[in-house]
Amino acid sequence: MTLTLSLSFSLSLALSLSLSLSPLFNCALMCDVLKFRLSSLCTDKDTGMYNNHKKDTNNNLNKSLLEEQKEKLIQAIKKIKHEINECNDAENDTYAEAMYMESQFEVMEREIRAEFQNLHRFLDEEEERDLERLRKERDRRVKILKERERKISMQGRDLERAIETLNCKLKEEDSPKLLKEIKELLKRCEVNFIRPPPIDTEICSGQFVGPVQYRIWKHMKTSLYPNISTLTFDPETAHPLLTVFSGDTKVQFEEEKEFIEEEEKNPKRFYYYYCLMGREGFSHGRHYWEVDVGGKTAWRLGVARENIPRGEMDSSTEENGFWTLALKNGSILACTHPKPTLVRSATSPTRIGIFLDCDREEVSFYNAFTMMPLFSFSMGPLLMPVFPFYNPCDTDEGKNLAPLSIFHPLL
Repeated sequence: MTLTLSLSFSLSLALSLSLSLSPLFNCALMCDVLKFRLSSLCTDKDTGMYNNHKKDTNNNLNKSLLEEQKEKLIQAIKKIKHEINECNDAENDTYAEAMYMESQFEVMEREIRAEFQNLHRFLDEEEERDLERLRKERDRRVKILKERERKISMQGRDLERAIETLNCKLKEEDSPKLLKEIKELLKRCEVNFIRPPPIDTEICSGQFVGPVQYRIWKHMKTSLYPNISTLTFDPETAHPLLTVFSGDTKVQFEEEKEFIEEEEKNPKRFYYYYCLMGREGFSHGRHYWEVDVGGKTAWRLGVARENIPRGEMDSSTEENGFWTLALKNGSILACTHPKPTLVRSATSPTRIGIFLDCDREEVSFYNAFTMMPLFSFSMGPLLMPVFPFYNPCDTDEGKNLAPLSIFHPLL
């Protein structure tokens, strides 16, 4: 509508001007006016169309960008949902682990109670045996004293009867017959008190009490489980520079020792590391033994699979059949994979206790004097026997000369 009004106004203006000017000039003027207006009208139209096109293009670009950002939002939501699932899984796993751990502690609590119940039962039985022995001795001695009392009482009654008989005779009237009867009666009434042999009534507490705790402790040896295993070294597995002595219970490194080359050909013998193994292997049950390490600056103890290599090894941890504890540079280390674990101890142990529980597939180490735990390994399934493992190490420039000794306690 605006375009029509503008064109009409232009035509009217040109017509009025043409009436007052010459025909030729009028014609040219009208042509210029119309040309200008038409050109102006075309330009306005084209500009509007361009602006509309630009606006449409911007709308399309904004829409595309918005779709792209929305897609990113969708991906972010998916990622967060995945993280939420991971978080929920981790929470559920942790809850399950906590419940499993609690159940393990409950099982161990029951085991501890059962072990102490066994000890209580043992002590109760020992107490009852001691009390029964005491009661029997009491009854025996009381019976003897009662018998002595009975015999004394019988003699007392006999003496009283004799007095009564004599008193009766005294009350009779005098006569020649009485004189004869009195003489005969005196002979019959010659009753003397015979004191029974004395009875020892002293009771020595040492016979029934004494060092009762020590005595019970020695008796307890028969009820210990596991009892202390009587182990020995296997000389056939010992490195050629190791000397086994004292009934195969002590081993020492001797750098100057001479050995025969055939010894290295023994497939059981260690020929690279200064090691040896125990003579007896285990695949079931529970076993405990102790090793003296006093005076040593380096050692390694534990258990190992029967088929461990006897030569050089890349590593010797639980990954390839070793479950051991070692002393090195003044620190106790558990030989774990991939790197050793430092074992903290208030004091440096001079005797190590080793507890092998084949049924639970565990091996644990203790300070044998305080019985404080040092470290425990989970071994996994035992597919073959494991043997006690020992390494007395070299002399450490004369500082590690003490032997490694298997301790056999005498209870």
